[in-house]
Amino acid sequence: MTRFLRALFGFALIIVVFMIGLLTWQPGSVAYKDVVLYVAVIGAAYWLSYVFFFLLGKGELLRSLQWVVSVVLFVTLVLTLYVGEMRYGSKRWLNGVQVSEFSKLLLLPGLFKSSGTYLLVGLISAFLVILEPDLGTGLIIAASVIIGSFVKMLKGRNTNMIWTVIIAAIVVLPVVFSYSLELRQGVVARIAEMPTFHEHWEDRFQNWADPLRDPFGESYQTLSALNSLGQSAGFGKGIGMLTTLPVSWADYAFAELVRKFGLLSGLLVLMLLGLLVQLILNWGGRSKYYVAAVLMLHVIVNLYTVANVLPATGIPLPFVGRALQNSVVLSALTGAALGEAT
Repeated sequence: MTRFLRALFGFALIIVVFMIGLLTWQPGSVAYKDVVLYVAVIGAAYWLSYVFFFLLGKGELLRSLQWVVSVVLFVTLVLTLYVGEMRYGSKRWLNGVQVSEFSKLLLLPGLFKSSGTYLLVGLISAFLVILEPDLGTGLIIAASVIIGSFVKMLKGRNTNMIWTVIIAAIVVLPVVFSYSLELRQGVVARIAEMPTFHEHWEDRFQNWADPLRDPFGESYQTLSALNSLGQSAGFGKGIGMLTTLPVSWADYAFAELVRKFGLLSGLLVLMLLGLLVQLILNWGGRSKYYVAAVLMLHVIVNLYTVANVLPATGIPLPFVGRALQNSVVLSALTGAALGEAT
C-alpha cells in the first residue's frame, strides 16, 4: 500500500465513524447541508495537514518553527485566560475558537527540535489549559506529551509494544474506583482541598462519587447514560425511540449509539477507531506516538465518563459526538502524522 493510499484509508475510517456518529444525533438537530459542511471542513483539515507535512516533513523549516509555534501557543492560551469567552464554566473560547483544542495540533512533536524542549512546552501548555479551567483537555495534553516524548526517546524496535503497554496501564488504572463509592468519596474530598480545585468541577466530581445523590437534577445525565448502556443488548431500541439523555449528541453520544443500535454498533465504532490508531502507529512519522496517544486517551476518557468510571470531563468520543472543532483537530493530527516522513 502506497503512502497516499494509507492516507486515503485513514480518511475513509474517519468519515465512516463520523457518519455512524450522525445516527446518534437527535432528529432535526442538523440539516443535510450542515453534514456536507462538516465533512468538507474535516476533510480540508485532514488533507491540508497531510500535504503540509508531506512536503515539509524532512525539511528544516519545521524545526525552525519551534519557537514561533511556542510563542503563538502561549500567547493565545494566556489571552484566553483573560479575555476568553466563558461557556459551561470554562474560558476555552477566543473569538469562537476553542483554543484548548487547537493546542493539541500546535504541539505536534515534529515541530520541535528536541524532546526536552517539546516536553517543557507541552506541560506548560497543559497547565494553562487546566487553569481555564479545562481539566480533561489539559490532562490529555499532558499525558499525550509525556507518552509521546518517552516512547520517542527510546528509539527501539519495540516502541509500539511499549506504547501499547502504557495505554493498557491507563485503561486498567481507573477501574480501581469502579466498585468502591467510599474510595471515590475519599478521593473527591482530598481533591476538593487542593488550591487549584474549581467550583466548576465540584458537581461533576460529586456525581462521580455518588451518582444517586441527585437523580432528577445534577446526576440525571449520568444515570441516563448508564441506563442507555443497560439497554444496549441485542439490536438496541431503534432510531425512532425517544432518548432520556438531555444532550445525547455530545459527550454521551456513545451511550445513545448503543441504546439505539445495540452493543455491536458501539464495538464497530471502537474497532474502526482502533484501526485508525494502528494505521498511525504503523505508518506515521515522528509525531505518531503523540497523535495515537491523543486519540486513544479521548476514547478511554469518554467511555469511562459514560460508564461513570471517571468524572465527566467534556471529552467527546473522536468523530462520533457533535464536536466539530474537536473533529477538525483530530483529523488534522491524523493527516499530519500520516504525511510525515518516517
